[in-house]
Amino acid sequence: MKKLLLLFLIISFCSQSCETNNNYIPDVYVQFQIPLTEIGGIGQAIYTNDNYGVKGIIIYHEGFNNYLAFDRACSYAPQENCEKVELDDILSPSFLVDSCCGSTFFLSDGTPTGGPASLPLKQYHTSTDGSYLYISN
Repeated sequence: MKKLLLLFLIISFCSQSCETNNNYIPDVYVQFQIPLTEIGGIGQAIYTNDNYGVKGIIIYHEGFNNYLAFDRACSYAPQENCEKVELDDILSPSFLVDSCCGSTFFLSDGTPTGGPASLPLKQYHTSTDGSYLYISN
């Protein structure tokens, strides 16, 4: 009986450990600063190059001294080469869209609003000293 229980536990453990979550955006170390003059005024957004985050970062100036930073990796199959989130210039500038899978996200918090993505975008911590924006995780 104990052998049967042990066999069951081993099989259960192996089957759970073999499952993969393809919608998981990997954790990567992020810590950099950017001059506030490069970001622009309220409502403006910029993209960093792919050297930051998983696929680059969108930095959005939401309001007075309030900045948001999201990874450009879509939460739906982020390992795919074509998956890269950008501002939606067609529907509304308050949404982000992945043109490959069609997922859309609120710019205000990164939650999915449409398409196959069910997880929010990876958001990074932002702080400012009045001259620079600091982005980290």
